[in-house]
Parts: sequence; structure tokens; C-alpha cells
Amino acid sequence: MSGKAVKFLTKFLIFLVSNKRLFWIFVIMVSGWNMVTIFILLKNRYETDSTSIGVSTAYSRWTNTFPSIGVCLSKSRINKEFTEAVQRRFPGKKQPYTYTRTLYDYLFITPNNLYIKPEYCPDINSSCGVDILDMRRELFPTNCSSFLEKIYFAEVLLPDCEKIFKFHELEMGYCFLANNFMDYDSTEDMPLQYTSLDKYRNLRLVLRSGLVYGYELFIHSPEDLPYFNAISYGISGDTSIHSFNVEEIHNHENVIEEPISQRLCKFPSESTIEGLPYSFSICMSLIRSEIEMELCNCTLFSHKDRSSKHYCGVANVSCLEHGKLAEKVKSYVGSHMACLPSCMEQQISLVGSRDDKSKISEEEGFVVEVQIASAPTARYYRTVTQTKLDLIVGIGSVIGLFFGASLLNILEISSYFVKKIKTMILG
Repeated sequence: MSGKAVKFLTKFLIFLVSNKRLFWIFVIMVSGWNMVTIFILLKNRYETDSTSIGVSTAYSRWTNTFPSIGVCLSKSRINKEFTEAVQRRFPGKKQPYTYTRTLYDYLFITPNNLYIKPEYCPDINSSCGVDILDMRRELFPTNCSSFLEKIYFAEVLLPDCEKIFKFHELEMGYCFLANNFMDYDSTEDMPLQYTSLDKYRNLRLVLRSGLVYGYELFIHSPEDLPYFNAISYGISGDTSIHSFNVEEIHNHENVIEEPISQRLCKFPSESTIEGLPYSFSICMSLIRSEIEMELCNCTLFSHKDRSSKHYCGVANVSCLEHGKLAEKVKSYVGSHMACLPSCMEQQISLVGSRDDKSKISEEEGFVVEVQIASAPTARYYRTVTQTKLDLIVGIGSVIGLFFGASLLNILEISSYFVKKIKTMILG
């Protein structure tokens, strides 16, 4: 600072000190400006940074939730059962193989499998001459005991698969889910749990082979569902073992009271559809069905409308295939931030997959195993760091800092002005 600037500042301060009224006006203006600035910072922090995520490592006391497991029926091969089902729909008339094959492809249509040849259904209505959903109900099971030979958890044989796997008709077709919010109100109610002290942390399934359908395996967080953009694992003749590491996110009770715009996630209970938990996958599925309706005036599956009135015919499936459906959904969600993550989403990471041919002779059928490679040693906790009370306390502290004011001071000043007004009115 130059000598002239120092001399000017010194004279200005002397002038202010000698003129007390100007001095206090200056002090109040500076204090007010600083106070308003801090108020704005407090408000911005409350609106944008009201929650935080911390890490706990007290893993010896934890009970952990096994990921949700989804087994969905997929294409395998045309067998006698399917051929006879087709023939029953056309008594006395033998259908060509190309038509039978087209019906089989249509039977397993999903957003990930849109390949079909409508030209093999000439002179037949849009559904290729059959009620394909009725054919699914005839050929596909709704009970896991129809295809699950055995189920082991932590190397213990479970006697009843229905206590673990529940049937649901979903975007990926007929699926059976374990440990999912579709069937349980909280993770504490879910049957597959493990601790860091457990020697075995695995789920092994033995599935029947040689049926009209095959199997597709999904491993995801308990609030999620199998959907078109999810990673899946095929189940074949060799024993397949998939290893994962899982980290959980837990929330303090008052987190759900914070606005969604601040925590940037949703709880399963914050769904827009009654009876359906919120999850990122369900949100993506809803958007996909809406875009399908816009593109081709039909949908392969909708959580909002389970009726078959808008189900896609063979020609409409070709429309979806040429419409680049998956790309449009991903682009829309990415540009609009339309689907927030779940507040309870598990962080699931694949460690590795391998085929274990040594176990083929031990079990008949297809064998697949999902195991937790190592028990989690870290758990994330979302907490509220800025509540409305914190905002009020912060505002009060700032007022006290710059003006020395308190609630009693404000009441005294208010009382003084009330008395003055009464004196002026009453004379």
C-alpha cells in the first residue's frame, strides 16, 4: 500500500471517529453486508449440502443382506411340449417349422431380444395367430419348485424354494426373485442374511435342464429388478460360480425427511406407483415403456398397466427393433436426470466368474452359485448435517456476532417502540 493510500485511510478513520453518527452508520453497513453474505452461505449450504456420507468399520457386529437374486426364463430350444402347444391352436393343420420358430422367438420377446421375422406369419393377425401371453401362462411355471431341483444357502440345503424365490412377471419376462423389496418391507425381513463370522456365504441353485426354457441370472441390489440395461449371466451345463463383494448404505431415520433435491436419492417407499418400490431399474423400465408407446404405439411390459391391450404384435416388435429403443432411453435419462439412485442401493462389484467342471457329476441339471468373496469391512452411513434447527441456530449466531442481539434484546426493543407508539396516540 502506497504512502498516499495510508494517509487517506488514516484521515478517513479520524473523520469517522470524530463524527460518531457517521462512524456508527459505517459500522452498521459493514456488519449488515457481512451478515447478509453469511446468511446466503448458510442458506446455500442448507439447500445443497444437508446430508453427508460417513464410513463405519465395526464389521464384527454386522448382519449383512445377501444381494437380490433374479432367475428369469429365457430361450432354450423348441421341444415336443412347445410343438404340441402350437398344434393345439391349429387343429388338423400342420404348421411349417419357420412359423413355429417365429412363435418360439415371439414367446421370449424382451427389450434385449427383439429379433423376429414377421414375414413368417403371412395372412395371420398381428399376434401371429395366437395369444402369446396365454401361451406363456400355459408353458411357463409360476412356482419355483417346477424348475428348481435344489437350493443351498451357506452350504445348507433349504427344503422349500418358495420361501426364498417369489414369482413376478417383469420386463425380462417370467422371473423369480430372492431377497427383494417386491416381497419384503425391509431388509431385516429378508431370508438370506450373513455375518463376517460365517464360514460360507454362498447361494447355490440346481435347476432342471431339457425344458422349453433356459435361465438368465441377475444379481442386483434388493430394491432393483432385472431390466433391459442390467448385466445378466447365462446358466449352462457347466457349474458356474460368480463371486462378488458387497458394500451396504444405511440411512439415519431423519434422512428421509430431507427433500429429495438435497439428498439426490429416493427410498423404496417414495414410489409413484402403489405397491411398487422405487428403484433406478423400475424408473428406467417406466421410461422405456413410455418411449415404446411413443415410437410404436405398444409396449412389451408396463408397470403401470399390466393388461395386454397395448402388448406389441409381431410387426410392432420390428418397429421397436428399428427404433433404437435402448439408446433413446439412456439418452433421455442421462440428459434429464430422470432416474435418481436408491438411497439404500448396495454397491455390488464382480470379483470374478469361473466354471467348476469338478461339480458336474455331483448334481443333475444346471448348477449356478453366487458367493460373497469376502465379508464387507466397511459400511456407509448417510446422515443429516444441516437441519432447519441448525439453520435457525446459525442465523441467530450471526445476528449475535454482528449486532450483539438476542431474543431478549429484540423483545425489549419491540416493547420500547410499542410504548412510544401508545404515548404518541394517547398523547
